[in-house]
Amino acid sequence: MTYPIVQANDLTSIGVTITPPSYVQGVDDKNIDLLARLIMQWQAKRARNKLKTDYWNGKHKLDHIGFSIPPALRKLEEVVGWPAKAVQAHAERCMFDGFVSKNDSDDPYGIQRTLVDNRFDIELPMAITSTMVHSCAFIAVTPGDVEAGEPEVLVMPKSAQWASGLWNWRTRSLDAAFAVNDVDDYGRPVEMTLYATDRTIRLHNTSTGWRLVDEHSHGLNRVPVETLAYRPTLDRPFGSSVISRAVMSITDDAMRTVLRSETSAEFYSAPQYLLLGADPDSFKDDDGNPIPVWEFIIGRINLLSKDEDGDVPKLEQISQQSVQPHIEQLRELACRFAGETNVPVSSLGVVTDNPSSAEAMHAAEKDLVIDCAAATRVFGAALRRVGQDIVMMRSDGPNEMDDELATLTARWRNPALPSVIDAGDAMVKLIGAFPWLAETTVALEEVGFTDEQITRLLAEKRRNQARNSLDALLQAGGVDGGDSRRKPDTKQDRDRAIGAVTEPSSQTRETGVGANLDGTGWTASTSSA
Repeated sequence: MTYPIVQANDLTSIGVTITPPSYVQGVDDKNIDLLARLIMQWQAKRARNKLKTDYWNGKHKLDHIGFSIPPALRKLEEVVGWPAKAVQAHAERCMFDGFVSKNDSDDPYGIQRTLVDNRFDIELPMAITSTMVHSCAFIAVTPGDVEAGEPEVLVMPKSAQWASGLWNWRTRSLDAAFAVNDVDDYGRPVEMTLYATDRTIRLHNTSTGWRLVDEHSHGLNRVPVETLAYRPTLDRPFGSSVISRAVMSITDDAMRTVLRSETSAEFYSAPQYLLLGADPDSFKDDDGNPIPVWEFIIGRINLLSKDEDGDVPKLEQISQQSVQPHIEQLRELACRFAGETNVPVSSLGVVTDNPSSAEAMHAAEKDLVIDCAAATRVFGAALRRVGQDIVMMRSDGPNEMDDELATLTARWRNPALPSVIDAGDAMVKLIGAFPWLAETTVALEEVGFTDEQITRLLAEKRRNQARNSLDALLQAGGVDGGDSRRKPDTKQDRDRAIGAVTEPSSQTRETGVGANLDGTGWTASTSSA
C-alpha cells in the first residue's frame, strides 16, 4: 500500500488517495466491497470538491489571464470574494430551531440535551455551509463512549471533502456511507469508518495495512447517516453546489477585470509626456550622460533650449487612461452573479446605490428567501431522521419507532429574517383575524423569540400571575383562617407561597401551568401563552 506524499497538514490536497483494502481481518467480503466502492466514488469527486473549496476560500488562480496583461504584471494576485459571499448568504438564512412533534410539544424526547452535548448549534451551521460549497454534507449518528467522556450518542457532521455515500433509488436513502476520521502529518488518512445498514465498522491504518478497531451493531436497520443536499434532483440526489459552473466563470471574469484595472493603474499612475522637436542634448547632463526619464517626470521640466533652427520644443501630456470602463464591466458582472446566485447585487460591494425603501430591500431578497426556504425543507427531512436515530440509540429510547417519533419535525427560523417590529406587526394582524393565536407559543416563535427566551417569558408570566393571585387572596382574607391581616413575614415566605400554587415542572413550555383563584381557593390551570 502506497500513498503519495503531500504537504503536511494540507487536508484538502487532491493528492490524497486511498488504496481500497482487499482484505481486513474480521470484516466480511460484502462490507469490503462496499468500502471499495465508496472510496473510489470519493476519490472521483475529490478534484471537483477541491476546486469549489478553492473558489470559496479565494485561493483559485486564473489559468488564462489574457494578452492585455504584460508578463511582468501577471504575478499579481487579485481575489474576488463573491463565491464566499454567496455561500454565506445562503447558509446564514438556514437556522435550525429544534424539534417538535405532532402534538405541538417541543422536544418531546429530550433531543436537545444530546444536541447540546454534541455542540450541534455550532456544527450544524458548519455542515450547512459545507453543503452550499460541495452540494452535500453528511450527518452520522453513532453510540458514544461514555467512559471516555463522550456523549451517549455522537452526532458528527461530515464534509463531502472527507466522506461519501451510495444512494439507493428505491429506498431514497443511503445503502452505505464512508468517512475519513483522521489523517497523519502528511495528510494521509489513517482512520476511516464504514456505515452499513446493520453495523458501523471503524478501521485504522498501520504499517501492515488496515485493521479492524471497532465494530458494533446499531439496530436501526438503516444506515445511520443522513445527507444534507442543496437543490437535489431526480438525476442528482446529492444536489448541486452554490458555486456552479456559471458562478466560477463569472468570478474568473471579475478577477480579470480587477487585474486589468490594477494594470492600468500601474501604467498610468504617473503622467505621460510627449516631447516634440527637442534637442537630444537636452536629455544629457553636463558630463554628457543620459538623464533618466524618471528625473524629467519627478523633477519637472522647467527649461528646454531651442534647437538649431530656433524652434522651441513642444511638450504635450498624454491623458491618463480611465478605469471607468473596468468599473462598468465589474458592475455588469456583479449583476450577472446576483442573477445566478439570488444574492442581492448590493451585497457584492460594487453597486452601492441605496434601496429606496424597506420594501425594496425585501423585494431584492425575495429570490434568496425562496431559495433558502426550499433548502430548509430538504434539510428538515434529513434532520428528522437524525432526531429519530438519536432517540432510538439512547439507552432510554424506544427500540422501535412509535407514532409520535414518526411525526418528529425539524423547526426552522424564518429565512426572511424579519425584524422584531415587522414580525410583531404581522402577528398583530393575524391575531386580529384569529384571536386564539394569542394563546399559543407559536405567536412568540413567529415574532422571533428563541426557545430560551420563550421559556423565560412564560416563567416570568407564571410568577407574575401567582403573585397577583396571592395578593388578591390576601386582600380577600383567604389565608390563615380568613385573617386578612396575616401576611407572609419574609420574602422567602412569599416565594414559598407563590411556588406552592405555580407548581413548576419540566413541561412548563408545553402546558403553560399557572394558577387561578376561584370560589374554592387555589386551582392549577393550564393555559397556553
